[in-house]
Amino acid sequence: MIIPSAVILSMVISSFLLSLLAMGFTLQYITMSVPNLAYGTMAFFSAYITVTVVVLGYSPYVAVPFAFVLGSIASFLLYKFIAFLRDRGMPVIGLMLSTLVFDLAIYALMNIYAELIPHYLHAYIGAFNLMESDFEIAGIPGILIVSAATTSMLVLLFQLILTKTKFGIAMRAVMESHSLAIVHGVNTELVLSVSWFFVGGIAGISGSLYPIWFYVDPWAGATMFISIFAACVVGGLRSIYGSLLGGFLIAVSQNLISFTLASVFGPALWAYSSIWSILIAALVVLKMPEGISGFITSRK
Repeated sequence: MIIPSAVILSMVISSFLLSLLAMGFTLQYITMSVPNLAYGTMAFFSAYITVTVVVLGYSPYVAVPFAFVLGSIASFLLYKFIAFLRDRGMPVIGLMLSTLVFDLAIYALMNIYAELIPHYLHAYIGAFNLMESDFEIAGIPGILIVSAATTSMLVLLFQLILTKTKFGIAMRAVMESHSLAIVHGVNTELVLSVSWFFVGGIAGISGSLYPIWFYVDPWAGATMFISIFAACVVGGLRSIYGSLLGGFLIAVSQNLISFTLASVFGPALWAYSSIWSILIAALVVLKMPEGISGFITSRK
C-alpha cells in the first residue's frame, strides 16, 4: 500500500505539534499534580488569532507571537485560579474539575468570537483551514519547516533552561518535590507562575500553527486533548522528554491506522482518528504502566 504524500506530511506535521502540546501538558501536570482539562481548549483558542490575521490580509505566521502571549496569559490566570483553590484546601479532584470550568469558559469565548468575526470582518470561521495562506519552498509547505524548527528550538531552549540556569535548577527541584523545594528556600510560587506562563505560550504557538494545515473549529481543543493525553500516557505522565516521544508515536500511529482503515472501509473513518490514540494508550498502559520512559528507566 502506497501512502500518499499528503498523509505523510500530515503525519510529520502533527508529530511535531502534538509533541509540543504533550510536553506542555506533562510539565503542568508534574509541577502541580493536577491534570489540566482546559489545556486543549486553551491551546486552540490561539487558532482564532491566526485566522483573524489571515482575514486581515497578513501571513498566518504573524499570529505566532500574539498566540504566545495569549496562551501565556490564559495559563498564568488558570494557575492563579488553581493555586487560590489549593491554598484553601481543595483536593486534587476538585482542582481538576475547576480546570474544566475554565475550559468551558474559554470554549464559550471561542464560540462568541466565531460569531462576531463574520459580523465585523465578513468571514465565516466556524470551521476553517488556512493551507492556502501558507508559503512553499521547493515544494515543501512552510508549516512543515516552521513546525519542525519551532519544536526543535523550543525543546533546545527548554533543555538549556533546565540544565544551565538557576531558575531551571529551581524548576527541577519543584518537579521532584514541591515540599522539599520549599524547605531548601526555593520560591515555588515564582517558579510555578513562570513555568505555567511559559508552557501556556508553547501551547498557544502550537494552536496557532495547527490551522495552517488542519481544519479547526471550536471543538478542536477538546478533540485534540484526547490525543494529547494519550501521548503523555504513552510517553510517561511524569516524563517531559517521554511525552515528546509519545507525541511522535501517537501522531504516526494515528495517521497510519486511520489511512489504512479509511482505504479499506471508506474515508468516513478519518473522523474517528482520535479513538486509535486512546486504544494505543490503553494497550501501552497494560504492558508499561509508567509509559515508555518508565519502561526504559526500569531496564537500565
